[in-house]
Amino acid sequence: MAGRPERARENRTVANAGGLVLAVFLVTSLTSAWAQEGTAAPALPSEAASKDTTTPAAPPDTAKASVNEYTVSPEDLLDILVLDVPEVTRTYRVSSNGFLSLPLLPEPIPAAGESLDQLGHLIAAKFREAGMINNAQVTVTLRETRLHTVVVSGEVKRPQAYPVYGPTRLLEVLIQAGGLTDAAGNTANIMRGEIGMRAATEESARSADGIAPPPGQSFTLNIRKLVATGDDKTNILLYPGDRVMVMRAALIYVMGAVTRPGGYVLNESTQQITVLKALAMAGDVTNVAKKGHITLLRRDSAGTDQKREEIFIDYKGIVKGQVADMRMRADDILYVPESEKIKIWRSAVSSTISMVTMGGEGLMIYH
Repeated sequence: MAGRPERARENRTVANAGGLVLAVFLVTSLTSAWAQEGTAAPALPSEAASKDTTTPAAPPDTAKASVNEYTVSPEDLLDILVLDVPEVTRTYRVSSNGFLSLPLLPEPIPAAGESLDQLGHLIAAKFREAGMINNAQVTVTLRETRLHTVVVSGEVKRPQAYPVYGPTRLLEVLIQAGGLTDAAGNTANIMRGEIGMRAATEESARSADGIAPPPGQSFTLNIRKLVATGDDKTNILLYPGDRVMVMRAALIYVMGAVTRPGGYVLNESTQQITVLKALAMAGDVTNVAKKGHITLLRRDSAGTDQKREEIFIDYKGIVKGQVADMRMRADDILYVPESEKIKIWRSAVSSTISMVTMGGEGLMIYH
């Protein structure tokens, strides 16, 4: 009798084992059938999402792309983050010969010429080779660069160095600088850096229409035409290391007894300005002007000192056409003196008119 319960338990164990084998067999068979017939099991949510072609891709971040393409230069200031290693995480300056010295590393790292991502991988590899950090996670970002800038100076509203990470149009840089001041002239001097000279030489070699800028170290452009019209031929490419100097306009000065004394810009439309034209620009002479004593003060051609030559202007002769109207030069000063007698007389007349205007109080009226 005792053997019967034992045999019953053995039978149940065998039955359970057989059921488990049967279940495994069924699952395996179904999986094989799905694979052979090409019928896939219901997709997981992530798989379904990956097949959805209606979701638009995010537009590329061009600013980040340009920074990622940036190559490290000597004297750049870099922020280096080594995850979970605060002793190394800080700001570093690349040496003038292009090397970067980090704590825990026995030798400086050649950094110049590497992209920011490449330099991060190189630093991680150097830590691993030194046996200091096996799997360092390094992030390198650019904080400040001296070489990869375009310096804009002269007659712009915000003269300073502007960072550029590749070829950039001149007009874009001028817009960053706030545009031209009122005193800006027609021209700007472009001084090429090493990168710009190399690129300009290659561009000149490829150009067949002759509009490429010269490959020399510096040249002049008509900046007013560029700002006014966006002229493509003038809107050249600038490169890191280039300098832009917007020149001050040539001025003439009309002072003394004129309606609007001050400095007047000589631009392309007024390069042939004469004495009479200058007086007309200044609103002509006033009623107290001594027309017979107008003087032109002109700096000597050598410009070695502050002394100026005094040239008498025969105003009446010019107006009558008896004397040629003298052409003015940049930095000329046209001075119209006042007549003290006329000034006093005009002042008295003006006072009298004011009294009459106020009602004539204090005046005897005759009928």
